[in-house]
Amino acid sequence: MISVRIFTFHLTSSSFLKILALGFLMFCYWGSSAQEVPMAKKGVLDLREWQFQKHEPINLAGEWEFYWKNILYPTDFDSLKVKPIYREFPKLWKGDVVAGDTIVPEGYATQRLQVVVNSVTPELAITIPHFYCSYLLFLNGEYIGSNGQVGTTSRTSTPHWQYMTREFKVTSDTLEIVLQISNFQHSRGGSFFDIKLGEKVKMQTIEGRQKAFDLIMSSSLFFIGLFFMVLFWFGRHEKQILYYSLFCLFYSYRSIGSGSYTLHSLYPELPWLLTLKAEYITMFMAGLFFSYYSYYLYKRETSRLFLLLVTVISGSFVLITLLFPVGIFTQLVAPYSITVLIGFVYMIYTYVLAVVNKREGSLMSLVSSSLLFLVMGAVILEHFGFMNNSMLFYFVGYQQFFFFQSIILFYRYNRKIEAAKEKAESAARSQSDFLSMISHEIRTPLNAVIGLTNYLIGDKPKKQHVDDLKTLKFSAEHLHVLINDVLDYSKLDAGKIEFEEVDVDVLEMAKNIVKGFDNKAKEKDIYLSFIHDEDIPSFIVCDGLRLSQILTNLLGNAIKFTDEGGVTLSMNTVMLTKKRVSIKFSVEDSGIGIPKDKLKTIFDSFSQASTSTTREYGGTGLGLSITKRILDLQNTKINVFSVENQGSRFYFTQTFAISDSQEKVIEKASELHNELEGKRILLVEDNPVNVMVAKKFLSRWDIAVDVAENGREALEKTAIESYDLILMDLQMPEMDGYTASEELRKRGYTVPILALTASVMLDVGDRVFKSGMNDFITKPFDPDDLYNKIRSHIEKQEASEKEVD
Repeated sequence: MISVRIFTFHLTSSSFLKILALGFLMFCYWGSSAQEVPMAKKGVLDLREWQFQKHEPINLAGEWEFYWKNILYPTDFDSLKVKPIYREFPKLWKGDVVAGDTIVPEGYATQRLQVVVNSVTPELAITIPHFYCSYLLFLNGEYIGSNGQVGTTSRTSTPHWQYMTREFKVTSDTLEIVLQISNFQHSRGGSFFDIKLGEKVKMQTIEGRQKAFDLIMSSSLFFIGLFFMVLFWFGRHEKQILYYSLFCLFYSYRSIGSGSYTLHSLYPELPWLLTLKAEYITMFMAGLFFSYYSYYLYKRETSRLFLLLVTVISGSFVLITLLFPVGIFTQLVAPYSITVLIGFVYMIYTYVLAVVNKREGSLMSLVSSSLLFLVMGAVILEHFGFMNNSMLFYFVGYQQFFFFQSIILFYRYNRKIEAAKEKAESAARSQSDFLSMISHEIRTPLNAVIGLTNYLIGDKPKKQHVDDLKTLKFSAEHLHVLINDVLDYSKLDAGKIEFEEVDVDVLEMAKNIVKGFDNKAKEKDIYLSFIHDEDIPSFIVCDGLRLSQILTNLLGNAIKFTDEGGVTLSMNTVMLTKKRVSIKFSVEDSGIGIPKDKLKTIFDSFSQASTSTTREYGGTGLGLSITKRILDLQNTKINVFSVENQGSRFYFTQTFAISDSQEKVIEKASELHNELEGKRILLVEDNPVNVMVAKKFLSRWDIAVDVAENGREALEKTAIESYDLILMDLQMPEMDGYTASEELRKRGYTVPILALTASVMLDVGDRVFKSGMNDFITKPFDPDDLYNKIRSHIEKQEASEKEVD
């Protein structure tokens, strides 16, 4: 029930007032918990009646001996003839006059206090805060601690801040404390925080508790910020989440990089100037990010003018901190504190408006921000010395704020998860664009493999290399098909696959597929056979690449899951007429088989018989799914019969038209290359590998080739040179092929333009023709297809020009 009430924000007015009252009581209690303690008078603090075991550590406050413009050591006081001057400690050097001397922030001084204790005083410890900006402290003539280097000039004085606790044994009834301080950098000088004296164990406990509070606060804020940053990065990029994350991350540094400076205790070697700038910049930026967070949390209730003012003020203060010396940017605390207080009052006003307008989480924001306002007010008042609060007050105040704000954001985030479904279509479009880009990048090296293989085949290779090159070509082409279908899986899913009806030597294709898997079967020591009826026509009309892909998937799966026996591909005639033939394709293996309960899901995407199968045999589980989808789109059903541990048989029957010519004659480019001799072609391509492959074929056909690396360069070359045809890549830097073609047509350029594309997306053809190109060739290209298209378009262009003449 508690969690339900939290996440639905059912806070009543009475509970709201109770929380505010509790926060106010906390504020009053921890803000006024001082007790009557002895004070130093005339440079002496009498603690003979003080019971260190019972009482809390005591502040060594009161009248200390003060020696302005003097650096004195304990031994110097024995012969010192100067009459001491007494001044309050701790107290900043703010222009007050002491014995005729004006105590300014920049300078140096020595202060001394004698503490009288009783003879039964236990082991003590002294906690030394940071001073502005360096100090050296002695106790009974012995060095106790220091920060930086005390000096009489800016060159000899080195600032550093670090709280420290030092334990010591009481060997006399009087403790002489000598403190040297110098400041030539900061706008503040002297002492602001108390030196504390107390029983050793208590002091160590307090120090440990303070560090624990700081580290817990810092780490919790850091991980809250990191969590919401990840939520923003992988979520819907909501700006309130981003700015809340940045606010937490920046404030996490302030938890250990200011106040008691726990970070300096952990890493004392950190440069003082760097940490001081970081302290101020994180203060300014945290306020800025919180303002942006509030604005985007309740945008309707918050003025953009307020956001602009906060941005200008915080940005200016950050720049001053970065560019100006310490003495200048450290004076920004007062004006920034006023800005923070005014800003908090305005933001609480906007939260009240949000509550009135019933915004989500507004009441909880108002409660937690009101308590944070009390805490920030206490921090500012303590900075200027008006009050002193316990660390528990700050810890509880900060933690409740960050806790409730995190709940608000997380709740709002969860509420918007349902709305994410509406963006599914947009995500699908983005996926389509991504797949187009990936297909282009993957097919570029594949284009080189297929292109160079075709080139070598046509270059009269040795007889012993012919079969190897044909197998390489076949395997690369089918790898090309597989890559296309995997990358365009969404197209398969939508049923938008295009089938190309061409004459295919189906028996030769099947033999090549089997031959391509021959080595793999030999590696597993299993047989691989191909059986077919003799009356199957040599050439049928079908999409040879799709049919090849289906048989490749089935054979590949069968070999992968067969360790003993073998695999058989069979093709049998089911029906034969003069015009049509029905062929039953069957792939049978003696492998591991498929359990009965998995037969219904074996064709699902990313599905295999079991997770152990995936681990042992690998694979994505897409092969059978793609096979089934391709056959479904051709109104063909695939069937499976399987017995576990005995084998499987996948089979389907498909009807094809019989080609009119059973002795296919392919017009070879090598026989007709003289028709293109002397022609000039501009190849517009940015990929060096694609340029090399294309130039090899074009040069073989005695074509003069000029190369442009992008569309802009192509425009320049066509303006000064004449060409018979342009081969235009589509995806290039500076200017793509679409834009270049449109520009050429606007200029009245009539030379044929053929697109070279590696994309598998359906809309590529439409865009090609719409941009003014005459045709397109898909990479990796078939040399004969490239030759015939070039020849055909050049002949058309020449015929058109003759008609005009």
